[in-house]
Order: sequence, then C-alpha cells, then structure tokens
Amino acid sequence: MRAALAICVLLSAASLALPSEPSFDPWAWIVWGREVLLLDLDTTGGPSWKPLPVLFTATFAPFSVIDGGLPAALWLVVARTGALLSLVLAFRVTRRLAGPGRWTGIAAGSVAAVALIFAPQWLRYAMHGNEVPMAVALMLWGLERHLDDRRDHALVAVFLACLLRPEVFPFLALYAAWLWRDEPRLRRLTVGLAVALPALWIVPDWLGSGDPLGAGRKASSEPPWSLAVKDRPWWAALQRTDRIAGLPLELGTFAAAAFAVYRRDSRVLALFGVAIAWVALVVAMTQAGFSGSTRYFVPALVIASMLTGLAVTWTVAAVARRTTPAGGAAVAVVLALAATPWTLDRVQTLDRQRTLSAELIDLHRGLLEAVDRAGGPGKVLAAGPPSVNRAFQTRLAWELRTPLIDVESAGGGNGLIFSVPESPLRGQLPPAAQRRLANEKTPPKRGLGDASDRARTGDLRRDRPAL
Repeated sequence: MRAALAICVLLSAASLALPSEPSFDPWAWIVWGREVLLLDLDTTGGPSWKPLPVLFTATFAPFSVIDGGLPAALWLVVARTGALLSLVLAFRVTRRLAGPGRWTGIAAGSVAAVALIFAPQWLRYAMHGNEVPMAVALMLWGLERHLDDRRDHALVAVFLACLLRPEVFPFLALYAAWLWRDEPRLRRLTVGLAVALPALWIVPDWLGSGDPLGAGRKASSEPPWSLAVKDRPWWAALQRTDRIAGLPLELGTFAAAAFAVYRRDSRVLALFGVAIAWVALVVAMTQAGFSGSTRYFVPALVIASMLTGLAVTWTVAAVARRTTPAGGAAVAVVLALAATPWTLDRVQTLDRQRTLSAELIDLHRGLLEAVDRAGGPGKVLAAGPPSVNRAFQTRLAWELRTPLIDVESAGGGNGLIFSVPESPLRGQLPPAAQRRLANEKTPPKRGLGDASDRARTGDLRRDRPAL
C-alpha cells in the first residue's frame, strides 16, 4: 500500500504540469482554510461545510506566502491522489473477492477499475479536486483493512470518509455498533470518533455561520437543477441511478449477487446490500429535499463496478470449467460485444468531461485576467463588493481575500460585475447584479468597462488552452 500511495502522489504532483484549476466547492474549502488560519471563519456563503478538506486546506494556507497558487495546487495533489488510489483499491479489493485464480482476480479487478474510470463525471471530479474520489478511496481502504482483520484501521478510514460525505454516517454507525459488540478493545476508539464526528461537522460551521445546522440547510436548499424540485423526486432519483449505472452494470450487480448466493459468499452479498441501501438512502434524501446530485450516487456505482467485474469473471470461469477454455473465451467475447454500446457511450462521456474541464480552466483564467484589467484585487474591492456568476464566486473570493458571502450576495451597489455571457458552466449572477444589468440603458460591454460605468462587466471567455 505504501508503494501504491507513493506512486499515486508522484503522478498527482506530475499532473499539475497540465492546466489545472479547482472547481466551486474546492475553492470554498481553500478560502475557508485561509480563514481558519486567520481565526476568521465565515461559512455563511458558499457550499455546505466539509470538515476533512478544510483540515487539509488550513494546513496548506501558510504556503500562500510563497505563492498564492500553492494552497490550491497542494489540494489538487491530495484530491487526485485519492482519485488514483480509488482505482488501485477497486482493483485490489475486487481481485481479492474474486477468489483463487491469479488471472481471474486480475480480470475482475481490471473490469472494476475501468468501469470506475467510465463513471459519469469521474474525470472532472479528479481533475478539479472534488471530494468524492477521495471518499471512495477511504471507503475502499476501510473495506480492505476489514478484510485484513484490521478493524481499527477500517473504522478510522470510514470515519474519515464520513468527514467528506455525510451519507456515510448510517454505515459508519452500523459498523461501529457491530465492533462495539465484537471488538471490545476498540470501544475507546469508537467513543473518541463518536465525539469527534459531530464536533468536526457542527462546531466550525456553527462558529462560522451562527447556525449549527447550516451545512444541512445548504445541502437541502433546492437549487433550480435539484431533483428535489421535480414532481416526484424519488422517481427522478431512481431514473438518475439508472442513467448513471447503465444496463451492463445493473445486470452485473444482480448477477454477482446471484453468484454470491450460490457460492455462499457473505462478503459479496454484504457489498450488494450496501449498494442497494446506499441508493435507497439517496432516493430518500432526494425526496426529503436534497439535490440528488450525481456525486451522491458514486459510492454505489463503485460497488456496482466491482460486482460487475466479479460477475463477468465468474461467468467466464464457470463456462470454461463446464466446457473448455475456448468456450470461456467465447463467452468473454460475447459479453464484451454486448457491452460495446455502453462502452462507446462512456468513452464519449470521457471526451465531454475533458472538454468541459478545459472550458472551466479557460474561464477561471479569464476571471483572473479580468481582475488584472480592473487594476487588481485592491481596485476591484475599492469599487464595492463585486459580483460574478455562481460557478466562479469562490474563486473570486480567494483572489480578493474576502469572505464568500461578500461575493455571493453582492450586486446591489456599484461594485464590478464579472459576467460569463454564455456557458453551461457559468451558473447565475446574484439577483441584484441581474437587476442592475437589466436596468442598464445600453447593453454591458464585452470586456472591462471604464470607471464611469455604473455596472462594469468582464467577459471571462478567452482562447481555450490545450488540456
């Protein structure tokens, strides 16, 4: 594991040679890391609070004295390391669950890792420092350590995953309750983690916003794109589950469960149960008002990828045993051909993710150029609280060294308005900024206006760099 971790860190660091930029949530964590260091945390704006990323970004914040881009770069290394480790661990755990047979295990692990790479938005999550791949890596590491009979390591790993994704909590609680009964020696650790969990989730956000339940309220705020605003949120969540997984993974998941019943493999059945329970949890959360974002479903999709790898290799092995190795090879070819439409679609999805990542990086660079054309952060702030489209508010807050809420709620005064005219990535301008632009007698200029403009705007689009 140490060698794999070292290789993943090196590859992640090397990936910074490519154009790189955190997205909305990671920039908020980077801003909060700086504010924690300054003992001036303000979480009233931005996304919902996440404890573990801010523990990292607060550690990285002092490096901004050397270079303002270092905290973001260091976070991307951490997040991308998690993404690479998740692929390694998906391969390792699936290979282990496949049972005896070197090549059977390698084939099962390879199918699982490739299916995970094809997961919707996985490339973008890894490129832009989202927390989901790291959460997956921690959950898979916990599973591996459990299989190694290191339950203390498993408990800590799942605890850390819960500091990234709150949906982990019911599963962490069940695991902790089981350990309380079966591993009395871990009770002190369990109590310590039980105290630390609410403290890390609630106390900082409470101090930063005055609301102990602020993270939950933001997560259930029902933005326009949320599935919770649909007529039947639960049904929309199930439909999203189907689109994210696709028929091959769905069939593979249930086939693996059938094999597990036949083989009396309680480990695989438990994984199947966790996947079903996870989907049910997200569906219930969506019905209760949470957004049902794609990233909520990813852990279940990871399990489906692993189970599909098992199902494919077990099917081929079973046919080969009952007929000939050539018969098993023929079945493998048939399964590969049957999955070709799904595979081609996922390859196209990877290309779309690459394109969107390039555009997002392009727009972030355009924002920095617009700030420079305005005279720099000092001149921008001197004009009043600035406004920008939702997707770039956290980035602008970092650049201007201002709380997120100052950018998020601005637009009613004479501050600069940086706007993205057309892009699926832009998000909405603050309502006050929209009203200012609508009341202008002449359309806003493309490019930064002069000081006499009542609503001055910056176009963030520029020539797109190669990714």
